[in-house]
Amino acid sequence: MNISPLKFAIIALALASIAQAAFIPPGQLIAPGLNSDADFDWGVTNVKNNVAYFNNNSNFFNGREVVFDENENAFLNAKKGGLTSKPTGRERKAAALVNAGFNNYSNFGAARSFSVGRNTSFTGVGVDTGNANEKFEIFGGDNQDSEKTITIQVREKSESEKFGHHSYANHHSGNTVIGHSPLVSNVMRVHGMGIQATSSDGRTKTNPFALEATYNQADFDNTYSLSELEELINGCLFLGWLNTAIDGNPNDITGDDRWVHAVQGNFDNMPTNPNRHDEHGVIGNAYIGTLQEYIDGTATSIPGLTKLAGEIRPGDHGGDPDSNTVWAIVDHNSDFAVVPETSTYALFAGVFALATVLLRRRK
Repeated sequence: MNISPLKFAIIALALASIAQAAFIPPGQLIAPGLNSDADFDWGVTNVKNNVAYFNNNSNFFNGREVVFDENENAFLNAKKGGLTSKPTGRERKAAALVNAGFNNYSNFGAARSFSVGRNTSFTGVGVDTGNANEKFEIFGGDNQDSEKTITIQVREKSESEKFGHHSYANHHSGNTVIGHSPLVSNVMRVHGMGIQATSSDGRTKTNPFALEATYNQADFDNTYSLSELEELINGCLFLGWLNTAIDGNPNDITGDDRWVHAVQGNFDNMPTNPNRHDEHGVIGNAYIGTLQEYIDGTATSIPGLTKLAGEIRPGDHGGDPDSNTVWAIVDHNSDFAVVPETSTYALFAGVFALATVLLRRRK
């Protein structure tokens, strides 16, 4: 196999970063195991005052290769949800993209609103961004509360979130929220589905819903990655969530915050200390297939764990390279985007070696 000088340099940087990451500073805490509550306050333990904590994976649950055992990790089976049909007449709305400059992460366009009455489905709430076929769409169950007004806003990915501003060597540079994963899509912000008060780390709990994002091929190709199928298999193409609490303040967005996997923001079916500073700190493997195939089937992202046809399980995630879509089952309102990781780095950082189950045969 011929390797271009650029890729050779990338590989060298990746290998150097692996050697650096192998050193774990002394005196680090060890995660106490699984329970229902986080064991630290993000306002105290954050990258501003304890970056070494986040560089030691032993402080976090590492569950990508977890196999379901009802005696050891029954929490993964704790909550599931159902879907209901899209109400007659509901359609996605066009949303105006706004330029976010170099790093104006809160510069969103005018909100598009959707009213969801009691006993009315959330399914079909979504927007087209005007960037060719790019869109975001929600699939969920019925609203069991009083009428909710859901707002969706979009912005362009900022200059600092594009390919070229990522870092192969440093996960936390403090200069940009992408670490070593530039964005493929623009950014969607959804509010209004909450069922609880916003938590101290800035997350707002919702009933489980599926969020599907469609990206453009040209935007993906601009990241110089491998094919979408290879990226999905290796956990390098996914629906991302902008975790605004990593710097200790969830009310603003700085270069010390980070785009991570969307399911990391979930409240249910999660362990103590999910690795919410790491794009790959996610439980289970991507389901390779469309959201509808996942909904119609019984497989989940966790080997050994199943669901009923028609159900969704918070924490499941996947994508379909044929239709340029990624999706995740989440239970929080936040900022979302499609995130890839340039595969040359990921492959040589060991992600390629992770066990992945293909849930349907690709032709």
